[in-house]
Amino acid sequence: MLIMESGTENQINSNMGKQLVEKLLFLSRIDQYIDGAQIKGNKQAELSLQILRAVEQKNTNLLQDFLITDASAS
Repeated sequence: MLIMESGTENQINSNMGKQLVEKLLFLSRIDQYIDGAQIKGNKQAELSLQILRAVEQKNTNLLQDFLITDASAS
């Protein structure tokens, strides 16, 4: 049973790792969108995207911290 639980936990951590990569890619792309809004002079879009980026950065940091803590506990 421990092997099964460990395997399931590894799969969950693997999925969470993939989610972390997706979040980092999103953060990279959103910076491009912010730059585009700045170039166009669209202050509302720029502000909205900056808020979205801040929220996504916080979520990314939380996920990363969780994965690091979980790996350290193993």
